[in-house]
Amino acid sequence: MKITKYIGALAFVAMLAACSNEEEQGINTLSNVVEVTANVGKNSIFTRSNPVGKTEEALSVFNDGDLIRILTNGKTVNYTKSGDNWIPENGDYLCWTGGVQEFKAIYPYSASENTVNTIYSGYVSADQSTLDKIAKSDYMWTNRIEAKAPQDRMLELYFQRQTARVVVRVSSFGNEFDGLKPVLTDVKVYSKLHVSAEEQVGENENIEEITAYKDPTPDENGNNVFYALVAPGEKKDGENFLKLTVTYNDEDGNPTLSKDLFVKGIPAHEYAQSYTYNVKIGKDKAAVGNVNVTDWSTGSVIEGGDAVTTTENALLVIEKALAANKKNIEITLDANADRDVLKKIKDALSSADVGSIELTVNGVETLCAEAFMECTQLKSINLPNVKSIGQSAFYDCYNMEAVNAPNATSIGDMAFVSCSRLRKVTLGNISKAGTEIFYFCDTENAIDLVLSGDQRKMSDKYTETGWEPDPDGENYKNSLEHHNCDFLDYRFKSISCGDRIYYLYS
Repeated sequence: MKITKYIGALAFVAMLAACSNEEEQGINTLSNVVEVTANVGKNSIFTRSNPVGKTEEALSVFNDGDLIRILTNGKTVNYTKSGDNWIPENGDYLCWTGGVQEFKAIYPYSASENTVNTIYSGYVSADQSTLDKIAKSDYMWTNRIEAKAPQDRMLELYFQRQTARVVVRVSSFGNEFDGLKPVLTDVKVYSKLHVSAEEQVGENENIEEITAYKDPTPDENGNNVFYALVAPGEKKDGENFLKLTVTYNDEDGNPTLSKDLFVKGIPAHEYAQSYTYNVKIGKDKAAVGNVNVTDWSTGSVIEGGDAVTTTENALLVIEKALAANKKNIEITLDANADRDVLKKIKDALSSADVGSIELTVNGVETLCAEAFMECTQLKSINLPNVKSIGQSAFYDCYNMEAVNAPNATSIGDMAFVSCSRLRKVTLGNISKAGTEIFYFCDTENAIDLVLSGDQRKMSDKYTETGWEPDPDGENYKNSLEHHNCDFLDYRFKSISCGDRIYYLYS
């Protein structure tokens, strides 16, 4: 079950004194008018969240002029907040019918002049540069079925957010900006604009550029903070995610120079979640450091960022993914995450089905010894930043079929022992390797090995210091060993080296 926390609920009450058609008017009394309480989430003490608020109370107040749309028995009524009351449009009212009654409601009515939100389907605006504009992108939806009119005639509507919030903060500027007083002056976030409360947004819908809202109050380091609401969705590796405009001083000390930098790869975003991206900015490139995940509907933050461990963030991501029955999970850990951290990750995955999890671990550069030892839940693992794989790192991961570590240059003893279902291993330019790495693996009949095109031939025999590159420095590609699919004293089903592949049984 998806774990959802809730915020909000300062009740507002609208006495609906009349019904819009003659039949309803004939039965209308104080006993059948609908009193409305609208909240964001359940078990709450405030109402709707302002999308850029920083505290729970600031995140949780309706504004004058806010409009919600309620549908019941084929009748739709718009209500606008005015002071402490909610006023129905054109004097139109809802009433209890006396039987089973289903109510559906949305907020807001529209995100922009060109869109109209409906039950189950809404939009975020491409222009979220002001508080009013970003608030109108905060699409929420709810439904409620009442078997009969409550004794107090109170209809409680608990709205649930359907968007994800992106917060962009500056983690650091590169040394090349020393003395130039760099400022992040503008942020564009890329997302689809259509948000669906019931179905996955169409794959063919365009990804649009969203102008983010700039907080008028800089952060504790004097840097600007930007907010945008986006459509939830799966990650898109090839698409631009952020466009960052940086302004800095010229030789005369005037802030006349600027540069646009792009961060590529749209991450996966879930509805009702807030993602704070801490960006590291240089003159020629920008990159996302750590990501803080917040359960947006409560305002409770899982601490993260460059100065704090990211373990809690990773555990939260795993918890939510498993609760939603997701098998493809992506987390970020510190570069030198130790055995205790990896044990927590394994424990968090332990409730998943064996051989079901396709895991991506970002950030880690040194994968410690026994990191995923006996993690039978793994089906595959992607380690884009790993340079060193420790001893017995995947010992007895017998359900694992694929390992992708394209930057790994070092492999410890017995790293893949008893990975009996292993089918593909991708490594970098290996310069150091231990012994018995693929012991009890069917390398000849099952494993396709992928190596860097720069791979050098390894020494003929294992020494006290392990396998090392041949002192003659010959390339492995197209060598006799490559032709024979021989590497580290194992023969493989196939070996790819750069753009060249050889098969053992061809």
